[in-house]
Order: sequence, then C-alpha cells, then structure tokens
Amino acid sequence: MAIAKALEEAIARGELLPGSRLPTHRMLAEQLGVSVQTVSNAYAHAEKLGLISACVGSGTFVSDYGADKKTKLMLIDDKDTEGRVIDLSIAHPICTPELSRLFGEALVRIGQGNTEHLIRHMRPVQGQRPHLEAAAQWLGLQKIPVEPERILLCNGASHGLMLAMGALLQPGDLVACEELVDHGLIARSRMLNVRLCGLATDREGIIPAALEDACRKKKIKVLCCTPSMSNPSSSHMSLERRQAIAELVRHYQLMVIEDDVYGALEPERLPPLSSLLPDQAFYVTSLTKTVAPGLRCGFVVVPRHLLQHSLAQLAASSWMATPLGFEVTSQWILNGTLARLIEYQQQEFAARQQLAREILAGFEYDSHPNGMHLWLQLPPGWGGEELLGSARQANILITGYQPFVVDAECKPGRVRLSLGCESSRSRLRRGLQFLADMLNAPPPPTHFLL
Repeated sequence: MAIAKALEEAIARGELLPGSRLPTHRMLAEQLGVSVQTVSNAYAHAEKLGLISACVGSGTFVSDYGADKKTKLMLIDDKDTEGRVIDLSIAHPICTPELSRLFGEALVRIGQGNTEHLIRHMRPVQGQRPHLEAAAQWLGLQKIPVEPERILLCNGASHGLMLAMGALLQPGDLVACEELVDHGLIARSRMLNVRLCGLATDREGIIPAALEDACRKKKIKVLCCTPSMSNPSSSHMSLERRQAIAELVRHYQLMVIEDDVYGALEPERLPPLSSLLPDQAFYVTSLTKTVAPGLRCGFVVVPRHLLQHSLAQLAASSWMATPLGFEVTSQWILNGTLARLIEYQQQEFAARQQLAREILAGFEYDSHPNGMHLWLQLPPGWGGEELLGSARQANILITGYQPFVVDAECKPGRVRLSLGCESSRSRLRRGLQFLADMLNAPPPPTHFLL
C-alpha cells in the first residue's frame, strides 16, 4: 500500500509523466529492500487504481488515467451566488460530477450482470456474504480487524446506532456522552426513553476524570461517543486519550457505542476506541459523511456475545439493509475506487480548512485539519440567533448550538459551519468571507432581523 501511494503522489506531483516506464519488479525490490512479491502486489494494486498499466513483454507504464485522475475529480468552479443560498449548515461530503459518473458506471455494470440476488433474496438478514467480506476488507483498513461474521449491514450510521442502543439499553437507562453531541443521539435517546449524561470535554474529547466521576456518582450503563472529529466541536482523541478512556470502560464494566462516521477522513488513522475493547464495544460507521450523503451504507461491528440480540433489532427495524447500495460499495472497495474517493475528501477538506484559516484569521474556532466542520466562537456582542438571522438574510445557512446541547442550560455562544455541502470553493469562499465581514462589525438592530 505504501509503494502504491508513493507512486500515486509522484504522479500527482508530475514527477512521473504519462507513458513513463517504471522499474522492473526485481529492480524496484532491490532499491527498496523488499521482496519481489511485495513489489508485484504493489504494482497490482496501483493498476487497480488506474495509476499504471502493465504490458506483457514491454514493462509497466504510468497510465494516462493515473495522471489525470485528480483533474477528473476537480470541482466545478461555480461562482454564481445571485439569489442562491450558500449552504454551510449540513454535515456533508463534497460531491463532484466524477462521483456521479462513477456511480452511474457501477450501476451499468450491475445491470449487465445477474441481479437476482439484489432483488429477490431477503436473507440473510445480516447481509449477503460477498458484501460482508468486502466490508471486512474495508474495515481492516480503518484499523478495525474483524471477521465478516461480526458485521451487520445497515441503512446508514443512524440506523446502526439505533440497533446498538436497542440491543444494549432499556427505558430509563443512563448513557454517558460528550456534553455536545450530534443531534441524532438526542433524538434517539428520546425515542428509546433513555437518559443522557453529558461529560466535560476538551480538544481531545471526553476528559477521563469526568467519565470516572460520573461512573462513581451515577449508574452509567453505556458510553456513547465520537472519538474522531466529533460533531459539532471537532474534538479528536489522541491514542493516549483513547487508551485512558478504554481503561476506565474496562474498570467500570461499561459498554461502548462508538460513532465513527468521520474517522476515515483522517489520513493517518488512529485505532478506533472499539479496537481496544472488542468485547465491550459496538463500532458504527457509514459512507454518508465520507463519500456521498445518498450512499446509505452503514456497518456495525458487534461483540460476538451480542450478535443475536443485534440481529433481532435489525430484523425488527428494517429486516435487512438494501442490497443495491452495498453492491456498488463492494465493487468500489475491491477495485480501489472507494479508497480514491475518500482520499479526495481528505485532500479537499484539508484545502478548505486552509481556506477557512485564511479568511477567518483572528477569529477563534475549533476544527480538525481534515474535518468538515468549524465550531466558531462568536465575538462579543453577537448572539447565535442574531448571526443566524443576519446570515439568512444574506442567503447563507449556518447551524446554531441548540441542536447539540445535552443540557438545555448550556449556551456555548458558538455556531457550526460545515465546509462540504457547497461543491464550489468559490461559493464557499464567498460565504465565509461574508460571515467574517459581518462578525467584524457590530450586530444589526433586532428589528432589522424581523
């Protein structure tokens, strides 16, 4: 994988041009000090990604597709804002014309083959074996090594989190979580009639002392958390913080539900919290935040002793996940397209975070270098409602703090800006610049916003 990635980066930088002949397998193996088989595997993987092509008897060459692939993923430079809303309010991956083209091509390939298994079969509830095997391969790259038997396929992470909560919780149970959480957890807790206990956080997420204090004073049953790029604050646990939280979970015999929908955006992945607690954790992720919002393909890794409980929840809630999306996803996992699409999201969000740093210099906010959100502190004099109203009048949508607070008394004086919903960097720049200009001035009179 490292050799293939190095080839990809050299092609992207223009160091390897289309048609360039690459070293033979043996020659490169000797240069790198690895086996010939390792180089063969690396070249094979790079060929699947479309970076290179092998010609029997002639050698291996940089392909035209490899040199052009980043151009093909480039966004439309849409500069038009006249009368159109600039949406910075939704947690959303960046969608490009290339994504739609790849999806259409995948559907054509599926339609040209045997589709009986996608439309006629209603078992197994857990998911079809080829889809589970592909999921296990992808989860392994996310540092969750797991056998297919422990995976449930579901219709997005929201569905997966509901399955995990349903398998673990009874009405009235107490769930520890970050003091600011994704609004979906608040909604699910109300549906299941369970209580949330918000824990103090810092830029690395839940503070271990806060979790320990809650466990000593209250009957905490489950810890539900987002260690990687949490929404809305973008807090991100270091490995040491994950290990400290895992130690407390073991000591107090808690169960964990880990929401990892953003983790794949981190180029150098840290091990998920669940990988440290395989018998005490449900790991939930999906592709809706890292590839496409309509790709409602979710994955739940279940402790082995709770698999049957979880399967019962899946059957009761939707019987099985829709197979068509997983057929596309499995193709993309096996041919390298999924890795390429996620890498693009990583790079584009890094560029957008840099853009935000330039425009919002002087303002205080929390973010992750590859994350899709900014958690912006409002300057003195500004309230959340005033900014939301002023922005709305300027055709800019943002999100206040209210959907994310566990304790209604908590009023952090911040707003969340999401960087992915707008495909055009020009429109994103326009929206951020307008907000910066607005916040550098006093808020307008209240009657102006009515």
